[in-house]
Amino acid sequence: MSLPGSIPLNPAACRAHVRDGRARWREIVYAVNAAHGQALPDARKADRILKRLSDEDPGAGRGVDLSPLTGVRVVIVPGFLSECFAFVADVLSDASQHLEGLGAECCVARVDGRGGSAHNAGQLRDHVLALPEAKAGQLTIVIAMSKGTADTLEMLAAYPETHARLDAFVSLVGCVCGSPLADLVPDWLRWVERVLPLPTCRHHGGAAQSSLHPKTRTQFLHANPMPSGISYYSLGAVVDRAGMSKGMLSCFDALSRLSPLNDGQMLLADQILPNSVFLGALDCDHIATAMPFNRSGGVLARFAKTRVLDQNAFPREVMAEALVRQVVEDLKTTSPPFD
Repeated sequence: MSLPGSIPLNPAACRAHVRDGRARWREIVYAVNAAHGQALPDARKADRILKRLSDEDPGAGRGVDLSPLTGVRVVIVPGFLSECFAFVADVLSDASQHLEGLGAECCVARVDGRGGSAHNAGQLRDHVLALPEAKAGQLTIVIAMSKGTADTLEMLAAYPETHARLDAFVSLVGCVCGSPLADLVPDWLRWVERVLPLPTCRHHGGAAQSSLHPKTRTQFLHANPMPSGISYYSLGAVVDRAGMSKGMLSCFDALSRLSPLNDGQMLLADQILPNSVFLGALDCDHIATAMPFNRSGGVLARFAKTRVLDQNAFPREVMAEALVRQVVEDLKTTSPPFD
């Protein structure tokens, strides 16, 4: 079933070529959460993990395979500035540990936190090609967060030799079509990207911000069709103002003037990949989807948790496990959609 008209979608993606996968993924999330979600940190009831959007079909009631995830390799691609703060909260580090406990192999493809997408695409290419050859039956899944989605898209466009190494690409709150905040970003954030000396990430003269601009991203999509042979998935986030962290309230308010369906950094419409299965929207803010500041110790983490990212708690383990199980289920039973 193609994406219904009630779900906003950037015109750069064809609605007929985005499949609505919300009902099945909700079943998988609920099954994972029922199995062991309450024993994990930041536990929530299942109906508070996902935001229920309009026109969602009921699930078919099929069972969910909760067997070990052996034979699965997950490559995580960080987002904007993630490298700069990885020493405090590394991207999906809590989820990775959980997936490894289930038998999956996980790694983070390190890219420059302030690097432009074209530059980072080269780093991703090197990482992907350096992976050991997949064993018989092994699946390689990329989960790219935020700007990591733009970096991955540029890798696929510039380096076709990477296509055969990947089975699926999951965009998590991905910067697919850019963010209107690129034109609204305050001077202090431009200073952070261009000037602030951060020992853990080098300067790139504002290249990252340029990569996030809506014009840049939509022009890229128009010029570069999605490569065939890979299964694509989009998972967004939408949160109410009460669930938004203090440090992103001004951004949330700015985006809400355009659409209430946003996560404080991105509009939902701009988070959906062309030719993908849309899994739905998480009920949390943009950073809470992947950056576990609330799990970290130290002075900087305590400051972030109390003064900036006070709504950072989220069951990322449940989310990541459900993502992987969705992909495994699909790839075992079907060919990539829209191939």
